[in-house]
Amino acid sequence: MKRLLIVLLLVGARSLQASDTLSLDLGAALDNYPQTEDGYWVDTYTENTSIEQGVFSLAHTGTSDGGGGMAYWSGYTLCTSGDTTNFGREGSSDGWITRQWGCMAGGGRNKQSKTEKGYPYLVAYWGFFEEGLNPGYYSLRIDFTDQQAYRPLGAWICNHPWPYYGNINGDGFAGGFTKEGDYFALVAHGLNAQGEPTGATARLELASFHNGQLVQSADWQYMDLTSLGSSSGLYFTMETSDVDAIYGANTAVYFCLGGLEIVRATPAALPRPTGLAITAATEDSLTLAWNAVEGAGAYALFLNGAAAGTTTDTTFAFAGLQAYTEYTLGVIAVAGNDSSETAYLTARTLDMTAPTMPANLTAEADVHSIALCWGASTDNVGIRRYTVYVDGVPYRRTTDTCYTITGLETDTEYTLDVEAADVSGNVSLRAQITVRTRIETALRHLYEDRTPMRVYAIDGRYMGETIPARAGLYIVQTQQQTFTIIIN
Repeated sequence: MKRLLIVLLLVGARSLQASDTLSLDLGAALDNYPQTEDGYWVDTYTENTSIEQGVFSLAHTGTSDGGGGMAYWSGYTLCTSGDTTNFGREGSSDGWITRQWGCMAGGGRNKQSKTEKGYPYLVAYWGFFEEGLNPGYYSLRIDFTDQQAYRPLGAWICNHPWPYYGNINGDGFAGGFTKEGDYFALVAHGLNAQGEPTGATARLELASFHNGQLVQSADWQYMDLTSLGSSSGLYFTMETSDVDAIYGANTAVYFCLGGLEIVRATPAALPRPTGLAITAATEDSLTLAWNAVEGAGAYALFLNGAAAGTTTDTTFAFAGLQAYTEYTLGVIAVAGNDSSETAYLTARTLDMTAPTMPANLTAEADVHSIALCWGASTDNVGIRRYTVYVDGVPYRRTTDTCYTITGLETDTEYTLDVEAADVSGNVSLRAQITVRTRIETALRHLYEDRTPMRVYAIDGRYMGETIPARAGLYIVQTQQQTFTIIIN
């Protein structure tokens, strides 16, 4: 797939001054990005299409065939649809595939800072899967093409209809937000002159389930970007609590961008450190390394914004940390009274401690089911789930400490295991128990009486003198009576 660029117009045509604030003028850009009847850029799915003008350059990838006849795009595309309709339904996302162009506010933000139907805005789609295959590629990247450093001030953000309604009702991939702590968020990241992340971030929560209710806005919201500091560009990623361990985000990773403001930055006395990387990690420590800054006599280190020490080396070990916890590490280059801006890196400590084995596993058997219960496992960072195994094969995962296995054969012995997993993926030893399901009630009664019998299927076929274990409707003849039994 080719990376395409959408570059949007600046407000006005006057020469730049140091104090100028530059803003995206999506209204002026509209004539250069013709729209389909459905209200989206006609070249959204076109390969080798590049639109460049001014200082803002927004990444875009498009193809008319992304495999199997499916068109694909990611990044930003200009839209005027303003549609707020819910095209999804529980268990299906099919209705959204050709209707990705809406905006919950109903339109873009015009020059009077009001929402206007038909006014253009950008629909952004985070191509996280492609990013995973191409390290260093950011599908929602915005570059400042004059090679100058700017300070991003803020952006106007609105929820996209697909995730908005999906967070309420679920869809073909996502579940609705119904649990305390469920969330969907947008994260902005700064880029340095080398195109590397500075580590500085800004965050806007788009949806959250808190105190028993789902909170999400259908209007434009201002996202403060001043924490990014001096940047040569920025990019967005998205976070969600609804994640598949293999495929990634289940929530539809769309948002709408209605504007962006930046101001030219005053150069710092020293350049910000680059090349930040974690060179060692344990459960209670992280070792940070970076490239030397010319002219720097020392470096100041910060942990979650608090001073953590100084060094004249280009490596520093942060100790005394909590296991499997995310920390923001910062480093500043210092020379006398001069200093650089802070370079940041977010990293997580390891968790190498497995949960304890589920205790006191008990089982209560029925004819076609077995009810299991066990004591909760403990762990240094927390239990995520339990996995129940039937004869060595994974059967179900659960967050409870009781589970009923169904659909079993009658009068059959099963070996059952329960395994705990913590939030970082460590697993415990398995608790095990062997249990036999009960005999069907009517069959057990006949065995106890030792009464000769003949068994027929409901259509009259002779089945022998033993009631089959498989489900069905059977006619049983004994010396005393004839009766029908159902085996589920």
